[in-house]
Amino acid sequence: MLCQANIFAFFFINLQVLYHNRRSKPNSLAEEIATVVKEVDKVHGMVFWSPLYWESIEMLARDEVSRGIFYALPDESKLHYLKRKTKASMDPEFEHFW
Repeated sequence: MLCQANIFAFFFINLQVLYHNRRSKPNSLAEEIATVVKEVDKVHGMVFWSPLYWESIEMLARDEVSRGIFYALPDESKLHYLKRKTKASMDPEFEHFW
């Protein structure tokens, strides 16, 4: 298990890399949103088409700081972070097509 100092260093370094990459090569809004969707799709345990899925995409697309934190988190923490930030349900929504 990582100690608190190592976790801080991990986040700090990842945020510096994200900041540098953002400053050196600006992405279009469409590219950033496409990246958000791809990263949310990779979250282990995510229930697709659930309110959590949609709220996570919207929150990460809107909030650059939350997006940076999400990208810097280890994979096993991403679902918990999204649940905590959005407080949305993981129950799948089923639309009726009749």
